[in-house]
Amino acid sequence: MPNVSSANITIKLQHLFSLLQKGEAKTVIKELDALLTRADNNAGNNADVMHLAAMAHKADGSLDKAISYFIESSRINKNQPQVHNNLGNTYKQNLNVVLAEKHYKIAISLNPQYLDALKNLGLLYLSEQKYAQAKLSFQQVLSLSKNDVSALTSLGNIYKVEQDFQLAIKFYKQALSANPNYINAWHNLGVSHRMNGEFLLALECFKKAQVIAPNLAELDFNEANTQFDMGNYQQAEQAYWRALRKAPDNCEVHETLNEFYWQTGKKSEFGKSFKLAIEHLPNNSLLRQAYAESLLSAGNQENAKIVVDEALKLEKTPDLLHLKGKLVASSGDIKAAISLIESSLLQHYKLSNALDLIELLIRNFDYEQALVQISYAEQIAPKNQLLIAYKSTCWRLTHDERYHWLIDYQKHIQTYDIPVPKGYSSRAMFLDELQGVLLAMHQTEHEPLKQTLRFGTQTPGRLFYKPIKQIVELKNAFEAVTHEYISALPEDNSHPLLSRKTSQVSFAGSWSVKLKPNGFHVNHVHPEGWLSSCFYIHVPNFSSYSQASEHAGAIKFGESSMNLSAREKISRIVKPKPGLVTIFPSYVWHGTFPFNGPSDAFRLTAPCDITPMGE
Repeated sequence: MPNVSSANITIKLQHLFSLLQKGEAKTVIKELDALLTRADNNAGNNADVMHLAAMAHKADGSLDKAISYFIESSRINKNQPQVHNNLGNTYKQNLNVVLAEKHYKIAISLNPQYLDALKNLGLLYLSEQKYAQAKLSFQQVLSLSKNDVSALTSLGNIYKVEQDFQLAIKFYKQALSANPNYINAWHNLGVSHRMNGEFLLALECFKKAQVIAPNLAELDFNEANTQFDMGNYQQAEQAYWRALRKAPDNCEVHETLNEFYWQTGKKSEFGKSFKLAIEHLPNNSLLRQAYAESLLSAGNQENAKIVVDEALKLEKTPDLLHLKGKLVASSGDIKAAISLIESSLLQHYKLSNALDLIELLIRNFDYEQALVQISYAEQIAPKNQLLIAYKSTCWRLTHDERYHWLIDYQKHIQTYDIPVPKGYSSRAMFLDELQGVLLAMHQTEHEPLKQTLRFGTQTPGRLFYKPIKQIVELKNAFEAVTHEYISALPEDNSHPLLSRKTSQVSFAGSWSVKLKPNGFHVNHVHPEGWLSSCFYIHVPNFSSYSQASEHAGAIKFGESSMNLSAREKISRIVKPKPGLVTIFPSYVWHGTFPFNGPSDAFRLTAPCDITPMGE
């Protein structure tokens, strides 16, 4: 039989490529295998054959085989940018970001105007939170194609993550000018308006997007969140249910709806959506897991255990084993809980699960193993403030001198009187106006399920982004106090607080808390912060009522959330007063003493988290 000519191979490849486009990957693989095993053809040395084999195996889910064929194709012909781009995509899918980046860069070096490779590199950087590099990639795309909607939207996404909402909005609008029906831009424009406190504009975006994509549940979900922010509870509830009708297996929507019922006092409705969904999707273990987590957050361990046990009959996933461990720990069997969570982590390592294991190890007096786990977790999340807090507790309990280096309770915790904004004759006048604005935002009946406050309410959204005169003035005053705190910090590149010192900061979170009588904050830290603060707007006269502690209503530092009994230690207490700001490292354990008083007494604060800009 004569050799198969290059022309015949080309015709064959065209036919097979059309089959691949129709989704017939297995047929393509079978025919290519037959072609490659023939000894009378040139297919084995044809880069296009290897490329198509790689694409077929990738479509069939065989990523390792796909990678080997991509590499062979590039060996035969080194000048193939599209092969390196596809190889980069496959490495990314295979979770090898280092090699994905390498091959995207090779593709770009072979063709500097290769838009797909530039965008893919930018998306890789975005997924790795390397925002500066991602911006450069997308800006290169725009220099070649100024109306590229995906690049414009991706830049908007970066600025949204960095909380520069005005710039994010600008890029989303540019994308929509190029393509008025680009659903991602409409959706993210709405989210940015919501995060910026522009609720009516956000709703307008979601409504326009719903016309284009009426079956996209995420649009109803974000409309519901915006209605909740505005205090429109009936409209919010309706939108949550619309989202669930479109996506009954969406655990995030279920969790948020049940959080909504909890905060608005509709506890009889709590869990209803989960029960309905599980009834219709009985084999969905993720729904059962999310339901159990909501029950556990609400303090209903008994029913949470029933739901978890039913889910474990379907499959023993790492997250279900972890949740079972948490429930076992809540009943007091710490050793059994440690064993369950260790089994979970052996199957799949997850930082949030590892944090729970570290806490249990500390509670079980196993500080050495806790520090081993902390050291491993820090390789994944070196700036996680809860990891640093756990380390501080281990160092304190093992009498390690580094504990005093890590936390200086006198120098690292500072208090300031809030500056009086221009136009106010006194601090009291500003606080009085601010109090009225904030109280109007406290419309719910109960605290959020997964927050640290008890017997109180918390405002939704990001307080400092609301376009309200008094809030803007409060943010400006906070910026002044924050810069005063930072400027006094010494330099130390080895210290988790001092090594991040910068004059460029952003407010990663800001909210208001209204504590009622018997209200308090359980001890906690702020895992995603750098600096945290509390600002007091209204403080009752605690001495007018009989109190259980002389420190009623005060903030305490040093005592952990782990209930270590005699092993706990309070290292500093700050007494609140109207107009006082307290700033401290986000990794310092802190909580408050409850207070007594009549039903109309309240303690009103505006805490926030501060992070270096661009992190």
